Amino acid sequence: MFLLANAWGCEKLNYTLPAEFRLAMSISNKQAMDGSLTIDLIKIRLNSIDIQGYRETGGDIFMSRSFKKGKTFTVKADADNETISFDIPQGVYKPLSFSMVFQHDDDEDDLIEDIEEWYEDILEGDDDPEELQEELGSIIEDYLDDIRPAVLVQGSYRSKTINARLIFLVNDPMTFRILLNNRNGGKEVILEKDRENTGELILDPAYWFSVITPELMNSAFPGKEDGVTYIFLSKYVNSHIYNAVFNRMEESTSIIVN
Repeated sequence: MFLLANAWGCEKLNYTLPAEFRLAMSISNKQAMDGSLTIDLIKIRLNSIDIQGYRETGGDIFMSRSFKKGKTFTVKADADNETISFDIPQGVYKPLSFSMVFQHDDDEDDLIEDIEEWYEDILEGDDDPEELQEELGSIIEDYLDDIRPAVLVQGSYRSKTINARLIFLVNDPMTFRILLNNRNGGKEVILEKDRENTGELILDPAYWFSVITPELMNSAFPGKEDGVTYIFLSKYVNSHIYNAVFNRMEESTSIIVN
């Protein structure tokens, strides 16, 4: 009985020790829009990752990993991407969740004014369609050069009627709360000090765009700049497509542990 009590005391004490946890990021390799949409990279700009975990033994955990002034992580398809390291107290968690707090860019305000002027040109009907496409193309280039948004998706879209670079941009304050799953799909996550604890944040643009038909994508107002055609999806441009995609992002983003 003495040996059992001693072992239990050591085990309880160990729950205060940190376990290193490494979070990798990847893009799901599932085809988007039956192969007509290809995603090259996704950039996410984070203010913090807030960690909330419940343990039957050792007490619950509430902690945060902050990124000064927001940090942008670039996630490329079929590539080894940057990882984020944490020290989290070891134990059996059920559940363990990460809240991804995104950082937006306030400098977008000037470009929103440009978009409003562009819409006025459309309503007045003074410019021909090619001039309007070039005006939008110039605004898109300014976004790519000057703005560090919360989420930026870059890829390409090809159909019978258009061959374009896809830009999907989110620049609102927002938080994604993600429950971590084990490899079997369960909510019980075990972190141990003396083993490798890894998680994979999986971004799934194939699911995001699965509600978008080719007809809807082809209806987007394109932008053109220096011979490049863009499909720009944002809160202010082609917003009917943007909203349909945005509403599916948080629910499909997952983290798989070990």
